[in-house]
Amino acid sequence: MKFTLRDILTKDFIERFQDSFAFATGFGVVFVDLEGNHIGEGSNFSIYCRKINETKEGASYCASTNRKAIDIAIKTNKPSIYICHAGLVNIEIPLTYEGEYIGAVTAGQVLCSDGYIYPKDSVISTLPWMKSDEAKEFFRNVKTLTRQQIEATAVSLENIANYIIQMTMYNKLQERLVEEQRRRLQYEKRQIEMEHQLKVAELDALQKQVTPHFIFNVINSISRLISMEKYDSAKNMLDSFSRMLRYSLYDINTNITLKQELDYIENYLKIQKNRFGDRLEYEIITDHDLADMSIPYFSLQPLVENAIEHGLLPLEYGGLLKIICKSGDGIARIEIIDDGVGISPEKLREIRDILRRGNNYQGTSHVGMRNCYRRLMLMFEDRLSFTIDSSIDTGTKVSISIR
Repeated sequence: MKFTLRDILTKDFIERFQDSFAFATGFGVVFVDLEGNHIGEGSNFSIYCRKINETKEGASYCASTNRKAIDIAIKTNKPSIYICHAGLVNIEIPLTYEGEYIGAVTAGQVLCSDGYIYPKDSVISTLPWMKSDEAKEFFRNVKTLTRQQIEATAVSLENIANYIIQMTMYNKLQERLVEEQRRRLQYEKRQIEMEHQLKVAELDALQKQVTPHFIFNVINSISRLISMEKYDSAKNMLDSFSRMLRYSLYDINTNITLKQELDYIENYLKIQKNRFGDRLEYEIITDHDLADMSIPYFSLQPLVENAIEHGLLPLEYGGLLKIICKSGDGIARIEIIDDGVGISPEKLREIRDILRRGNNYQGTSHVGMRNCYRRLMLMFEDRLSFTIDSSIDTGTKVSISIR
């Protein structure tokens, strides 16, 4: 689908932006479409320019000038400051969305006190009115600014325009995520209604407690990167997240493979590594013969998240997370190990007691850990061994053994 500026920005937003920027700078401001035509009437137009644009021929001259200036800006990858067909200075900022040009914002309708130092349109308008005494008087009243003032305004407009597009992309991402979430939850509800199977219903209930929590953590992380103008990091995070989202939209079943879950976790770790840099190191070591082993959907990632959030990040310099999956003697072993702050003996006893009590525990403590344990118990029952070992200032190890 090819977007245009009208698809991305609302009429109300365009008008409010034009009015505020025009008020702050004294420039005439207007958004233009792919062909350089004005979108709406613009803000703070000089009488001289407004008179020109009242005629079809005059508006076509302006559109042609805008298009030429925009082409220069696209080629040079910087704002274009250009002398229009009527002899006035204009600034053109092209706007792109998902790599496609969708329109531009233009500001100007001023004269430069340093003369015609900018590229000039080779076409001069031939409107009869422009030779009149009235037009000459209006032209003499056009605001004159210095080169420094004009170029500073160009930088400000470019920064604001880029921010607008980045925030728009973020808002569109949120809308898509919310819609995908809504569709997924609708499908899950239909599955429960159709199958009426206790295990599927229970797994579904557990998933609803975990997945939204993680998704909105990622959204907040992307938002922070965009607000810090770390756009490359935001793109890498979005790439990893898109792969994770495909996994999170799988049908609810008990036939997810260990490889699928670990691929999901690796994308999660890439996101966290992007956020925290040298504070997070990780290793994933897996025996090849375990790749196709079935495990419950989304049953390991919360354990990894716990290790990072509660084990490593509280340390000033972070630490190392290891995921080791190995087999031997007919037993599959999965270990999630961190060298973080560790768990106090009192809290460790509390966690072990909650896991031991299973469905008889109705509290809200340690939900992520309890959900993972419950998922694994639903699938493997008495073939499962699930243990947690930890000590202060040494780290924590979660060990899962499946016979």
